[in-house]
Amino acid sequence: MRRLGKHGLGLRFVLALMAGMLLTLLAQGAEGPSSTSADPGPSPDPDGDPGTGRRLTTFVDLLSSDERFSEFLHTVQRLRMVLPLNRVRNATLLVPTNEAIQRFRREHGHDSSSATGSTYHGLADTQAWYHFIGDGVIDSSDLARAPMVWESLSRLELTDDPEAKPSDGIALKTLIGSGGAILANGVSVLVSNYSCVAGNAFQLDGLLTIPPTIRALLHTEAPGGGSSRLRQRKPLPVAPIVEGSVLSNMDEDGSFSAVEKLLAAAGWTETLGHSTESEKDLGMHTLWAFSNQAFSDAFGYAERAYLLHGPDFTRYEDAEIHREAVEDARTLAASFISSGIVSLARLGTGEHTVLGYQNRTRLTLVVEEQRDGNGLGGRINDLAIGKSDIVAQNGIVHGVEQVNRLEGLVFSPQKILAGLNATTFIRLFKETGLAHYIDGSRPDRKLTLLVPTNRAMEDAFGYGLGDDADSAQAISARLSALDGFGLDGTSVTAVIRELFPVSSPREQQLEWALYHIADGQNGMEDLVRAPLLRTKLAAKWTGSKAQVVKAQVDQAHGTLSKHISFNGADNILPEPVTAGNTTLYLLSSPMPTPPNLINVLVQDLDLSLFVAAMGASGTADEIQQVNGVTILAPVANSFTSLGLVWAYLSLPGDFDARTDLGRLIKSHILKVPVYSDEIPLHTDSSAETLTVESLNGNKVGLYRTQHGIFVVADQVNQQFSQRRRSRQSSVESRLASVEDSNKLRLSESDVLLRTGVAHVLENGFILPFNVDITSSKLLRGMKAHIFASLLERFNLTYVLDDPQASGSRQRSAEGKTTARSSDIPTEDRDKDTVGYSLLVPSDKAWRDNAAYRELTRRDRDESASSMEDEENPWRNSTTADIAQHLDMLMRLHIIPISAPISNTLDRAGRNSTGHYQLPESMLLLADRKSYPTMLGDVRLRANEFANDRFSVQLDRMPFYQSPGGVPFISFATVVRSGIARTGAVFELDTALRLPPDDDSGPGGWKKLAWNAAVWLTGIGMGSGLLGASGYWVRQWWTRSDYQSL
Repeated sequence: MRRLGKHGLGLRFVLALMAGMLLTLLAQGAEGPSSTSADPGPSPDPDGDPGTGRRLTTFVDLLSSDERFSEFLHTVQRLRMVLPLNRVRNATLLVPTNEAIQRFRREHGHDSSSATGSTYHGLADTQAWYHFIGDGVIDSSDLARAPMVWESLSRLELTDDPEAKPSDGIALKTLIGSGGAILANGVSVLVSNYSCVAGNAFQLDGLLTIPPTIRALLHTEAPGGGSSRLRQRKPLPVAPIVEGSVLSNMDEDGSFSAVEKLLAAAGWTETLGHSTESEKDLGMHTLWAFSNQAFSDAFGYAERAYLLHGPDFTRYEDAEIHREAVEDARTLAASFISSGIVSLARLGTGEHTVLGYQNRTRLTLVVEEQRDGNGLGGRINDLAIGKSDIVAQNGIVHGVEQVNRLEGLVFSPQKILAGLNATTFIRLFKETGLAHYIDGSRPDRKLTLLVPTNRAMEDAFGYGLGDDADSAQAISARLSALDGFGLDGTSVTAVIRELFPVSSPREQQLEWALYHIADGQNGMEDLVRAPLLRTKLAAKWTGSKAQVVKAQVDQAHGTLSKHISFNGADNILPEPVTAGNTTLYLLSSPMPTPPNLINVLVQDLDLSLFVAAMGASGTADEIQQVNGVTILAPVANSFTSLGLVWAYLSLPGDFDARTDLGRLIKSHILKVPVYSDEIPLHTDSSAETLTVESLNGNKVGLYRTQHGIFVVADQVNQQFSQRRRSRQSSVESRLASVEDSNKLRLSESDVLLRTGVAHVLENGFILPFNVDITSSKLLRGMKAHIFASLLERFNLTYVLDDPQASGSRQRSAEGKTTARSSDIPTEDRDKDTVGYSLLVPSDKAWRDNAAYRELTRRDRDESASSMEDEENPWRNSTTADIAQHLDMLMRLHIIPISAPISNTLDRAGRNSTGHYQLPESMLLLADRKSYPTMLGDVRLRANEFANDRFSVQLDRMPFYQSPGGVPFISFATVVRSGIARTGAVFELDTALRLPPDDDSGPGGWKKLAWNAAVWLTGIGMGSGLLGASGYWVRQWWTRSDYQSL
């Protein structure tokens, strides 16, 4: 029957009222008069009128027969419910008393008489029908037995079907409260029983209110807990935000947002009910509600995000991915929602079969009595039911304590990426033909994916990924063809690079995508032990070796922290996400592929001189074009500490310097990429060393110890301040025997390059065998042109040669030396000269020397008279005297290096070119050590006045003379130095002075008198000091004998 009275009170109400009265009269006339009773108690006839004894047929008769129901009857009449109510049979009415209705009106502000549509005094017709139970005639014993769920007739009048079934109505629940009171939805039921032909009626001490919808219940109720009290939903703690996601940890008991979002993701929000829906559109459903905590226990972070938000994240992406996300959400949700009302109380104990939503699955329901005797419990698909039969406006809710993982629900890496809202990453992989890495088609393959967020991807590539000319289908076809040859990973990438160069945006994206795929599953603990990840990007420019990603895991107090980064890109998840054999990290920014070596090295100021040296030597372009290299990069301090060696190597326009510098640079470039985890570890049982050839041709050894990574080569130069032990010539024979302190140590390892890797040397550098640093080259670097010209003038150039040549030429030159230089000390007669160290004043110091100025003037124009430098003390000396003085002065600045003849060659090993290489221990200055010179028995003393700062002066020569003599000072400071093959070169700030002649001071009786005066003065001062000390002791001793009076 259609709903009555939708257009006002009018004629329909009058006709309905008259028809109701007529039917009542006819029923009474057919039954005949009944006897009356003066007893005010219940009529003997259960269906009779207590006042008249007439038999009551309908609920309208029943309500009309007692004044206590007048308010409810009046409401029924005003809501036009009389005609449909007269048709109701086999039902039970819970009728509120007049006091209950009046209390309801006062509490809700509906005291004034008003009727609007289907509402009268705030009471809607649906709520009025909710007081009728359609499960048959119920007596008080039925209500008092146990908790029960009843189906009302709340929606009977809303249907056009006159044969509407009671199951269309909203459920209500009765139970025994404290004190034995019967409660219906929490309202007390009076035990008084009223009957009519249509059914029974019980008084209520209040009005039944329509329960909230399932959606509203999820916001306030705790279906999974043991308590039935309502709980206000609390704000959930926020997990690390996945971009675009509102996913929370959902770990608080009593919060049920997860099940609500799951049904929304499945597109089944109508099962929960909406406040905007009309009551007629609300279908009845049963929800098996799980808590957020139960959902979190069953699924990981990204899995939950995929199930709850995957359909939203993929809505505007690939249609297939979106359909798959929706289907997965429905697969899981179908096990937790059923059509119609499924009540444990109505089914009773035992095993039952319940259909899932849309008949997608069959659920096995086992109903059992709870052990505490508090109603019924049970299991649904082996999931324990915590709280059951919570009635809702559109169905019923049961709380389950667990969530099961369905066998058919498999999470591929692609699904996890969708859950992390990395849909741009998915699209890039699909468009570049790499979908097989994420679609789960190879579940046995172990991978690690480094996934930037959508925003990071868009910042890197924009919203349009790639160009239209380079189709994804073409790349995919090429990949498929390569798979046919059994190639995978590194091999596939290498062949791709041979097939087509990286020229288009799509190809660059393919390269970028491959760089974000690493072999193997790598958790945080794995990355602490092995921080280098081999990616799928391998090509010709890396020597067919896989490009590497460098991970850094922060540790605090020896434990793993939650922070990890890859090539500086931070992982924003607290833990890596795992999908089968694939581990995923979500990055805050993309990882660009490693740049070329120049772009990397120039970013570090400590490597600026190395980069400059590459450019100066002309090797930068050559090195950048080499595929697959290892750079052992010296720091700037290593170059500057070379002193004169660097001054020579950096000479502009010098062919030899440029060639030697190029060889030096190439000796630091190894021909294959060597990462730190490929370098063998020296242990007690193994001393294995990795030996690699450089571009220069020299061999370089690499090994690790507990102190770090070390480099050893044919010749290694460290800073001069570090004294090192002697070296053998063979790399392989000395690797295990020489201590770590004798090697070059890496201060930083694994600096990633496009063509390989770079390691930074802590100090020092590799000096290759074919770079022959001689004293003459150091003089060129110092720009000591005057010193070099004087060596040539006085036939002393043999001091620049190797020991063999210098020995032969020295013997031939001894006849040309002065008498003083021919005197060889006795202690050096059993030694052989193996080299020379030079103390070289600068050209400016020579120009300040009067003898040199005069000699230069005479060489320029000896016969001409000149007024220039008239005050020069050498102006009146002969040229021979000046030349002899300068010859002696040059010899004073040359230190012969002597060693015992028997072991000279043993200590001075030969390098690969056959030249002798003297140990640095024989060449470096030492504090307060005396050195011979080529000026006879004259010796020099070195003094270290600061860290690695030395001065040189004449040994055993005071700064004063006796009276009548000339004060004398011969002192110079070492400005720079450099180690050559056969000696050292020390740059002085000034030239030393020759020692004075023996007759330069007073002689004869004057000298004797001066010495006697000095001795007498010393004896007198000593005697006075001794007498004063004795007098003080006597006074102290006498005072100690005094006695007190």
